[in-house]
Amino acid sequence: YTVFLLFSGATLMQGALCLWLFLEMVVNWNAMSYLTAIKDYKSILYSFAAAVLVAFITSCVLLALALPPVESLLFAVVLGYGVMLVWDVLLLHRYFPQSRENPWLFLQWVDQFLPLALTGLFTTIGLFAHLVITWCGPLGIKVKGLFYGAPYYDVPAMLAFLTILITTVNFVVSVEVNFYPTYRSYYSLLNDGGTVKDITVAENEMLAVLNRELHYTALKQLLVTAAVISLEKTVLNALPLGFNDAMHGYFRVLCIGYALYAVGNIVMLILLYFTDYYGALTASALFAGSTVIFTVIGQFFTTTLFGFGFLMGASLFAIYAMFRLASYTDNLPYRVLGQQPIVAQTKRGRFTELGILLEYGEQRIDQSLHHTEHKRHARRECGTNITEANNAIGEES
Repeated sequence: YTVFLLFSGATLMQGALCLWLFLEMVVNWNAMSYLTAIKDYKSILYSFAAAVLVAFITSCVLLALALPPVESLLFAVVLGYGVMLVWDVLLLHRYFPQSRENPWLFLQWVDQFLPLALTGLFTTIGLFAHLVITWCGPLGIKVKGLFYGAPYYDVPAMLAFLTILITTVNFVVSVEVNFYPTYRSYYSLLNDGGTVKDITVAENEMLAVLNRELHYTALKQLLVTAAVISLEKTVLNALPLGFNDAMHGYFRVLCIGYALYAVGNIVMLILLYFTDYYGALTASALFAGSTVIFTVIGQFFTTTLFGFGFLMGASLFAIYAMFRLASYTDNLPYRVLGQQPIVAQTKRGRFTELGILLEYGEQRIDQSLHHTEHKRHARRECGTNITEANNAIGEES
């Protein structure tokens, strides 16, 4: 990203702010994942609220002072995410002890769970590729240097993406909170030697809760999407966003596409709960591949069809994920017990070797710095001794 910024055409201040924001988001994203794992949702909410408040107030103050708008808004966002970073890091230090292991050893888990890394990569490609491809199409414009955009498509896409917040929140508050206790009970019986009857009862209860919560989540998203599509023309025309008929069309198509993506993504996360890594990987790869292919094909047709590429990719993603979850849970005891390796396996691949190499290099650098510091200390002591001896000789003389 630094290389990109150097040749992007951005000014030194803009590039520095973009890089600063990038570095903050790397920490924030990982911190948020850990805090979600420990279920400290209240602390996450507070950090988000503080970040939004600081960014909003800072941007208003800087714009009121008639400072350059681009740099002012970038700095406000950077400052807001900086508050979130500090807050989240303090929370992590509260919950997790200080590790003495080398930080490069995390690379061994990429070899251990490579399908998870690829699942995240493909999901991100499927979610954002249609935007990047559109920047290179008929609607794309050159903002500055290497920065491109397609405002007539990007603005409807951003607003359509916000309509899936109801599903994102509902997954954490409803699906995960209500489903997780039954999920934990089921696996506890399997691990702790529960009777066949108790395991069967726990499995039926878990799947019943899962089906009910998924049904309610999909229904809520359907109602929100339908309401937004019904009211969008009245509301968006009242806002100073410059919406035209084409943008209204993109917004409606993308609302449906993002709704299907939200449902498919939740089902994929449930597949990961059941350790169906390859099912989740296949669903995400299908999502990424189909979205890219259909969006590229759509660039050669009329611009009124833009957005249908993402819609088709999200449809395939949701349909495959639901069928995969249904087939996987039809014979869950076999999936959990029969398909797992009998003996624990440790995978040592290229990422593990890279981690060991980086750890060795860091140790060599530390040893070199320690040796250099030791020599400097010895020289300082020697110089001090010589000075003291000269002073003593001078006093005797």
